[in-house]
Amino acid sequence: MAFVVSCANQQLKENQAPLSHGPVLGAVDSDSIKVWGRTEAPDSFYVRYGTEKGALNIRSKTTSTELSHDNTGTVELTDLTPGTEYFYAIFSDGKQISPEGSFKTLNDTKLLKSDLNPEGLFNFSFEFACGNNQNPNNGLGYGVPAYDTLNNNFRNNLDFAIQNGDWIYEEDRDFTVEQWKQQVGTEEVPKILEDAPHLTGVWENYKTYMHRAPNLMDWHRNLPSFFTFDDHELLNDIIGTSTVGFQDRRAVFRDTGTQGWYDYLGWANPTETTQGIHFGRTQAKKGSKFLVDKSADFTKINFKETTNLHIHWSTEDAGLIDSVNGDKEGGDPNAKVYEIVKVIDKHTLEINPPLAETRESHYSIGRDNFGTFKVANCRFILLDTKSQRDAHDIKNPYKKGISMIGKKQREWMMNLMAKKDAEFYFVVSSVNFMVPHVGGGGAVSFAAPTKDDAWTVFFDEREKLIDFWDKLGKKVFILSGDLHNSYSVKITDSVWEFASGPHNSVNHRPSDEGNRPMNGPFKYGPRECEIRWSTTAMNDIPRDARKFPHFCVIKVNNVFNNPKELGGTRRVAFPIPQVMFQFYDALSGELVYAESILAK
Repeated sequence: MAFVVSCANQQLKENQAPLSHGPVLGAVDSDSIKVWGRTEAPDSFYVRYGTEKGALNIRSKTTSTELSHDNTGTVELTDLTPGTEYFYAIFSDGKQISPEGSFKTLNDTKLLKSDLNPEGLFNFSFEFACGNNQNPNNGLGYGVPAYDTLNNNFRNNLDFAIQNGDWIYEEDRDFTVEQWKQQVGTEEVPKILEDAPHLTGVWENYKTYMHRAPNLMDWHRNLPSFFTFDDHELLNDIIGTSTVGFQDRRAVFRDTGTQGWYDYLGWANPTETTQGIHFGRTQAKKGSKFLVDKSADFTKINFKETTNLHIHWSTEDAGLIDSVNGDKEGGDPNAKVYEIVKVIDKHTLEINPPLAETRESHYSIGRDNFGTFKVANCRFILLDTKSQRDAHDIKNPYKKGISMIGKKQREWMMNLMAKKDAEFYFVVSSVNFMVPHVGGGGAVSFAAPTKDDAWTVFFDEREKLIDFWDKLGKKVFILSGDLHNSYSVKITDSVWEFASGPHNSVNHRPSDEGNRPMNGPFKYGPRECEIRWSTTAMNDIPRDARKFPHFCVIKVNNVFNNPKELGGTRRVAFPIPQVMFQFYDALSGELVYAESILAK
C-alpha cells in the first residue's frame, strides 16, 4: 500500500502536476485569509504572496493533504495588512502549481478612527445568491454564465461573497470507493471511508462541479466566500434530522454530506466548534439501548457541541437523489435518528430508541455547524437549517415545540443578538422565511404531499423570532436561499427578508411558492408581510425556458469620502448608516431593483 502512494507522490515531485482543484479563498478578515486546494495524491503545499503582481516574496506555512480528506487542505495567511490587495499562488517544492490569484483584506476599525469617524467605520460590499445547478435539464448548464457577469463587471468592487446553499446538486454520487482508489492511485482506504463509504460520491460531486466551470473557479480564486449548506449539499429535501426515531434515507445521510462540504467548502466558515463529525461502526443487538464501538472513545467527545446520532442507510443508492426502494424501506433496519441519552464508558453510549436488528451498522454523531463573524458595524450569523431540523407536519404548521434550527442554535443566536454589538444584523438562512417552498419547479418531489422546505411549517418558532428581532431596536435582514427566485420582503419596520438567486438553476413558479403575488401584501400563516419586488417564472412558461438567473449585491454605506485635496481619502461617518440591496439580472448585468434601508 505504501509503495503505491509513494510512487504517486514521486511522480508529482518529478513532473510537478498542477493543483487538481482550486485555489479557493475563504474566511477573509482584516489581517488573515484561508486558501484551499486539492492535490492529485497525498502531498504538501504552501502559498507565496505579496502586494505586487508577480512578486510573491512572502511564504506561508506548509500544509499536508491527506487521503482522509480527499487530498484537500488549507493554508491560513496571517499578519496581513488591513485594506490591502494581495497577489498569491500555491506552490509545492519550489514550483508554482496553481494560477495566480488576488484578494483584498478587510479594513480594520481600530486603524480608521478619527474625529470625523469616531467608530472607525468603513463601507463594504458583498454578493449573495444560491442555486448553482449545472445540469442542463435543470438550469443554464455547465457554462454558469452568471459568473461571467460577476467576474467581468462586479468582482473588483466586492469584498466577499456568501453562497447561500445549493453550491452543488447531486451528481456522480454513485462514485465508489474502488473508483476513488484508482483516481488517487492508492490501495489504502482511510478509516473514514470504511465507516462512511458514500463520502467518495460527495467528494466526486464537488470535483465535477469545480472541473466543469472554470469561470466559477476564477470567481473563487479571486474573491473570498462564506458558505451555508442547504439540501443539495446533503440530499434533496432532507428533513427530520433531529426527530428521534425518524426513519428516512435522506435524513440519515446528513453527516456524510456535511463532511464532504467541510472538506471542500465548509473550512471557509467561522463555527462555534472545531470538533469534527464522529463516524464509526457498531455490532448492533436487537432490542438493545446501547451502542458499542470498541474503536471509539466517547469520553473524548464534547457532547455539548454535537447534535445527535444517526445510523446510516448503507445501501448502494443511499446517497443518490432517488432510491430504488424509496426513502422509507430497503435500508439498514437500524437506520434512523437517535437521541444520545448518556455516555456509559469509552466504548458505549446509551441511545433512544432501542436498536431494531442484530447486525453491523454504520453510524455518525453530528456536530454544530453555525457560526458568526463581524465586519465594521454589521454582524453576520450563519445558520444551519438542516442538521437540527425537526420533521414538520404540513397539516399543522402551528405545532408548538418543533424547530427548524434546534433549541441550542436558536438560543445561541438570540443570546448573541441580545448583546446588541452591531448596528445591522444579517441572519443567513439557507431556506426561506416568509414565502413557502411547496413545489419543486416541475420536478417530481419525494415529499410532494408534505413538502414545505421553508419556515412556513414552523410558525411557532418563526413568530417568536420575528417578535424578538422586532424588539431588538436594530435592523435585522434575513438573507435566504433555496427558492430559485429573488425577492424583497418587508416583515416589520425593523425586520426584512431578502432572497437572492438562482445563480444557474431553473426558476420556480408561483405555484411552487404558495401562489404569492409578484409584489404587494402577502399572508401565508399568521402574519401579513409586504413583497416589494420579486422574480418568478409564470406557470405557462415551459421548464426549459424558465432560466432567469439573478443575484444581489449588498452595500453597507457607513461613511462618505470628503477629502481636503482632490483625489484624497477622508472618511466621514454618516449620522445614520444605510444598507443598499441591489438586484441584478445575472445574464445582462442590468440593475433591476434596489432597496435602501436606514439604520433608524
